[in-house]
This record gives sequence, structure tokens and C-alpha cells, in this order.
Amino acid sequence: MEVDLDVDFEFAAAHRLPRHDGPCARTHGHNYALRVGLRGAPDPRSGMLLDFEEIRRIVSENVLSVLDHQLLNELLENPTAENIAKWCWEKLDGKLPGLREIRLWETPACSVTYRGR
Repeated sequence: MEVDLDVDFEFAAAHRLPRHDGPCARTHGHNYALRVGLRGAPDPRSGMLLDFEEIRRIVSENVLSVLDHQLLNELLENPTAENIAKWCWEKLDGKLPGLREIRLWETPACSVTYRGR
């Protein structure tokens, strides 16, 4: 048996898009939603792919503690949703077994999905 497991997170951050010709070139903020998706076979003994609390701990330590309430331009030269999602993947790759995808919502209606290299 193989399962897909998703855990959702939220963080607030500001950014500006220096390569964009429009209002987003000015500093502004978002309440981002982040979904971390894993895929794999559950452990036969526990019945779990990975404990939800362990996933929350890893994402909190490696992603949220860095991004939440920050100016993302201090971290990324061009902090588009696409580049933020890729950055999140790079911070979690190798730390979460079966990492399948990162989905990042900049607004409730606009998201990007990154599935690795």
C-alpha cells in the first residue's frame, strides 16, 4: 500500500519583486499557506508513513522559523512564489522521507506547486 500524506501550515511574510513591472515591485505582505506532501508506504508496525507531529516539527524548525514574519528579500534575491516553494523543498529534501511536493498559496486563489528537481 502507498499513501499520499499532506500537512498544511501558515506563515506571514513580506516581499517585493524586483524583476516585476507592476505593483508587486513595492514591498507588501502575504499570509501564505504551505502544504507539504509526502508519498510512501506506511510502516507495517505503526501504520503511519510519518507521524504528523514529527512532520510539523521538521517543517517548523527548517522552514517556518526562517520565513515567518520576515522580509523574504533578505533571504532570496527574487522571492516569487515559485522561488519560495523551491527554497522550501531544498530545506526539507532529505529531512522528510518521501517528500512529494511543496504547494504554496500566496493568496487563497493563487498557488504554485513544486515537485523537486
